[in-house]
Amino acid sequence: MTVEKGSTLPSKPLYHLSPKAVGGSASAPEKVDVTKLEHPLLTLVVPGAFTPACTEKHMPPYLTKEAIDSLKKSGIKQVVVISVDSPFITRAWSEDLTQDNPEVKKFVEDGYIKFLSDAGAEWLNEAGLDMEANDPFVKDGIRGSRSAILTDGKGKVVYVGVDSNPVNVDNSSFEAVLLELSN
Repeated sequence: MTVEKGSTLPSKPLYHLSPKAVGGSASAPEKVDVTKLEHPLLTLVVPGAFTPACTEKHMPPYLTKEAIDSLKKSGIKQVVVISVDSPFITRAWSEDLTQDNPEVKKFVEDGYIKFLSDAGAEWLNEAGLDMEANDPFVKDGIRGSRSAILTDGKGKVVYVGVDSNPVNVDNSSFEAVLLELSN
């Protein structure tokens, strides 16, 4: 299966770790099936947490109060960010990205934005969004292809923006998603 306009997202499980409660202990990862989340849904695929392009260029435009308000106003019910990193890394990355912005951090804590792990790249493989980056730091050298996917209220894909170069943020950018949502 390849995710394309008119298709649905794969139902392979992804894993989510809720943000740590202040002074609380770490929780266990929970399975998430994105097909069962509330739609319209925005799915962002990143090559890796804490990588320069993902951390400095791709995610920041999405992680502002104004951006989240725009997404909500456009009808997006939830945002998921998928990487090949472990759920512990994706949670740490979400905490790092939002630590200086309590308004945005609240959206992560409340689950409007979920950072999800596809450590075995099974979801990405089924979606046709895995790329062989020959990266010695991930299983089998596989990373996710930087992309943005929008689904409608019934879970059908209405937009797939894939960036051909993993360091560029073009078709998966906040601007590209906002433009698609305005059409």
